[in-house]
Amino acid sequence: METANKTAEPDEARLAEVDYHRRQNRLVVYVAAPSMIFYAGFYFYLSAYFHSSIFILMFINAAAAIIVSRHLKDIKSLTVHKRITAGIAFALLAANLLVGLWDENIYYVVLPWIFIYPMTTVMFFGRKLGFIIATAFSIVALVFVLVNDMPPWDARHIKMFQYNMAGALLSSLVMSVIYEKTRMKVQDELAVSQNAYRLAELHQRETNLELQQEIERRKQTEKALAESELHYRALFEESVVPLWEESWPQVKTFLDDLPPEAHHHLVSYFHDNPQAIEKYIPCMHVTAVNRATLKLCNADSQSTLFRNLSQLIASDMPGFVVQRMVSLYLTGRYDAELIGTTLTGRKLHLLVSSMIPAGYEDSWEKIFNSVYDATDRVAMEEEKKRVDQQMQNARQIQAIATLAGGIAHQFNNALAAIYGNLDLLEMNTPENTGNRKILTSLKTSSSRMSSLTDQLLAYAEGGKYQPQKFSINDLVIDLIHSRAMPAGNAIQVISQLGGDIFLAEGDVTQIKMVVDVVLSNAFEALQKGGIVKISTGRRLIGEAVTKNDPPARQGVYTFIRIEDNGIGMTDETLQRIFEPFFTTKIYGRGLGMAAAFGIIKNHDGLITVDSEPGQGTIVVIYLPGIESQAT
Repeated sequence: METANKTAEPDEARLAEVDYHRRQNRLVVYVAAPSMIFYAGFYFYLSAYFHSSIFILMFINAAAAIIVSRHLKDIKSLTVHKRITAGIAFALLAANLLVGLWDENIYYVVLPWIFIYPMTTVMFFGRKLGFIIATAFSIVALVFVLVNDMPPWDARHIKMFQYNMAGALLSSLVMSVIYEKTRMKVQDELAVSQNAYRLAELHQRETNLELQQEIERRKQTEKALAESELHYRALFEESVVPLWEESWPQVKTFLDDLPPEAHHHLVSYFHDNPQAIEKYIPCMHVTAVNRATLKLCNADSQSTLFRNLSQLIASDMPGFVVQRMVSLYLTGRYDAELIGTTLTGRKLHLLVSSMIPAGYEDSWEKIFNSVYDATDRVAMEEEKKRVDQQMQNARQIQAIATLAGGIAHQFNNALAAIYGNLDLLEMNTPENTGNRKILTSLKTSSSRMSSLTDQLLAYAEGGKYQPQKFSINDLVIDLIHSRAMPAGNAIQVISQLGGDIFLAEGDVTQIKMVVDVVLSNAFEALQKGGIVKISTGRRLIGEAVTKNDPPARQGVYTFIRIEDNGIGMTDETLQRIFEPFFTTKIYGRGLGMAAAFGIIKNHDGLITVDSEPGQGTIVVIYLPGIESQAT
């Protein structure tokens, strides 16, 4: 910049000088042209054809110089053209004057014009080159004058010398006036130009200073921006919250180009034009993700994640895209709760927040996204709901059990009086009377009521039993051999008894009743035949057996597993299976499974039921094992 400024002044001075010489040449040519024509004719009249031809050539050179100079614009060509033209003109004039010194008509041709030549060369060529040419010409002319003998004067020569002297004086005067006027004008213009240059240079220096200050400010800004970007990248990469950046400029352009009526109902528009979503999705480019995002998605690298982005929300990608795009377009933010999956297929419950940062509202070149993994929180909430539901069910069952126990005791009291009176009547009734049959029927009904009371007491955990050690394998074998199996071959019973199992302790009769109830339900579920599999074994329980079961006391348990491939049960039925008086049978009483639950619970055991419609049912009865093992 400074070098260019330093060369500006010489260029302007040079241009001013060339312009000065060009104007001066034009003025001289315009003034000298008539005299050139006159002297060409005058010398032709005197039969001095050499001198006449020189003036003709000088006129042609002057006319050509004016014509050519009008088509030249740059300094270099103008300077060269000026030097060539002036060199030709002054060479012709020098030849005319020097040859005229040998002419007998020296007073006509040369004198006193020879004295004007040095002045004109200095005026046209400047101080250096003009002085050299003037000095050389003067030396040659002095030699010619000193060596050559002057011809004699006569009246004609004197008169012509006078005329030439007057013409030379007038020409010198005119040339001096023109030169001085042009020189002053050029100097004034040069002074103005130099002053303008100095002002421009001062302004340029101020501009350079401001530019340097601006450069320093930009450097500081860029440095601060780089540090801010580095700081942001560090926070971005090290954040424990999954973050990612996206670029949507084409999506913004597409949305802006939609018809005005579509802008008022964007969701409806995309619902009616699903092909538009397919066009937008490839334009949503994810540009960067942090390590927390890779960890959340179980991806080993960004390239792997980018190739499988569609898997993350594959269940409802179009709907997610529409809601997110419309919300960002209308409000600049998007917050949603959605279900996603990792690249390994693990289900995620995510809270997604998207926003358009300041400065990118019109371009959408950057969209910031943050994700909160709420999977554990949602699982805890669901677990809390499940536990609350279980506690509520337990309270309901306990309340019903208390009611059942009260009813059972009242039945027992009533049945005790009935049994006593029946025994008295039986003692006072002869064997052969018809009343015997009536008493027998009443005792049978009383026995059934007593059995019902036992079930109610068992459910209410109030039943009395005779505890003893027993093997569940023996219990299953006895039950299979003693129980009347369904008729026909449509139902097949398979037993798979485990070896090296622990003994159980409890009332064998009540445990048999529990297994019998479960088997009865399994047989009834096989309406078109099937398989009932009974298996035994042992298991170390440290937590809930299934997600729907209450926690059991930790330890070793022996279990009886009864599995069928029948019609199964719905979730609603499964939730109410242990409620007393709940049944799906037409003539059922709804106390079988309720009593089984009470008996097993009274034995510090656990009974679990797992079933799905059309997939069968699995019932597992867990009883605490004791250290001595069954053989």
